Amino acid sequence: MSKIQWEYDLVEKPFCEQLRGMGWQWIEGDVDVPELTERESFREVVLKGRLEAALRRLNLRDGRPWLDEARVAHAIRDLEKAAGHRLMEVNQNATSLLLKGTVAEGLPDWDHGRPQPVRYIDFENPANNDFLVVNQFKVELTSGRGHIIPDAVLFVNGIPLVVAEFKSPGIENPLQEAINQLLRYSNQRREVWPALYADNEGV
Repeated sequence: MSKIQWEYDLVEKPFCEQLRGMGWQWIEGDVDVPELTERESFREVVLKGRLEAALRRLNLRDGRPWLDEARVAHAIRDLEKAAGHRLMEVNQNATSLLLKGTVAEGLPDWDHGRPQPVRYIDFENPANNDFLVVNQFKVELTSGRGHIIPDAVLFVNGIPLVVAEFKSPGIENPLQEAINQLLRYSNQRREVWPALYADNEGV
């Protein structure tokens, strides 16, 4: 019998399997080939193919998709470039976009050409959304020096909404270890412990 991988076998895998049992799709991450996690490079964090499909599916005119390629690209850019200089400010603006949506240039023959709302997520009918978990989701650092590999990232319509960090049941302070790692991923350890951390180490 093969040696048990405590963190993967007892925590990470059961977590992903439970989500799959709830209707989520599960893709096993790959740290060498970004295309296996539906990305062109490890710098990308939004799964654009899924988001493009969701934008077209969720935003209809008379029951049919109306967003063209340019409007879809603009909606994705609005989300990826959410305004703000600090992490909490960017998160607040991105959350507002997810909850309220954005706007796209209208069509000449529709509502007098007025801009139209565009939804990223269907909150009224959750089954219309695309749910995916990817474990071992590698992301290159914005500094270009190294990478991080969160244990699992949960996506709704290709948008990463949750980062889960798992720890073996055998370690002494699993919660503290996980929080420390999440702070590193989000580049916040130097704010919490400036005497210990000075580098840009996260994304």
